[in-house]
Amino acid sequence: MGFTVVFWSPVSGQAGTTSNLIASAALLGLEYSSRLLLLGHLQSEYAVIERSFYPRRTWMSKADAPPDAGIDALLRLLQNRKLEPNRLRDYTLPLLADRLDILPGSNKPDASFVSAAQEWLAPLLELARRAYDLVLLDGGSGSLSAWTQALLRQADLLVVCLPQNGLKLEQVFPLMEAQLQSNRKHLLVFGKYDPRSALTVKNIKRQFHRREPAYPIVHNTGWLDATQQGEAVRFLFRNRQVPRGHENSLFMQQVRTLAQALINNAGLNKPLFGGKEDDDR
Repeated sequence: MGFTVVFWSPVSGQAGTTSNLIASAALLGLEYSSRLLLLGHLQSEYAVIERSFYPRRTWMSKADAPPDAGIDALLRLLQNRKLEPNRLRDYTLPLLADRLDILPGSNKPDASFVSAAQEWLAPLLELARRAYDLVLLDGGSGSLSAWTQALLRQADLLVVCLPQNGLKLEQVFPLMEAQLQSNRKHLLVFGKYDPRSALTVKNIKRQFHRREPAYPIVHNTGWLDATQQGEAVRFLFRNRQVPRGHENSLFMQQVRTLAQALINNAGLNKPLFGGKEDDDR
């Protein structure tokens, strides 16, 4: 049975939640032998993920996507009791062959999709876990809607993305405490991170008395440009072995550390099953 990881932020637009998810998923696909599914659901959130992996001409035309691919088709089969785990991959698109697939999100407006899909979320994710080693989802950011709460309840690991902003952290830590206590496993990620700030991860943990693991992901302009151009995988592949001191070295190091934490939490860092690939493979 696979393992579900949900990336979520209590703060809208300040923590790089989707960017952190995309970087982690793509590097896991490049460097580990687990079978991964990046699961799109809401139309508004999937659009950003899709653009990060496909050039603009592709996501504008939808030319490469089969008409029956995506979560809408899966839900129809699930509702008719016709969906089996071994058929789930027929409705996904490969990003890295035999490593990382993406399930396109809904074509319906968010409210319509949530209304139709909410009762089917748990059985859909159960099937996904039976077909994949690791299932990664974007839980969105901001207020906790009923849909978001349902997603977070399904998380085997909750990745809480936070801004490097003391004022915001003073506000959100008390509000999210109940959510953190209700999840068996969680970790913190500080996205859009500035390593020159006095508010380092170490200082944040000390100031707010946090004991859970916490990881920074430094702001990187080249990465942001790559995701806008559909070049997420190419950027990470090209920068995998950059030397220390290279402008992308710190970003790659921090994404790799987070990816390793996800694999370790999922219990997949074992030889021949989810283990890290040799660099000279």
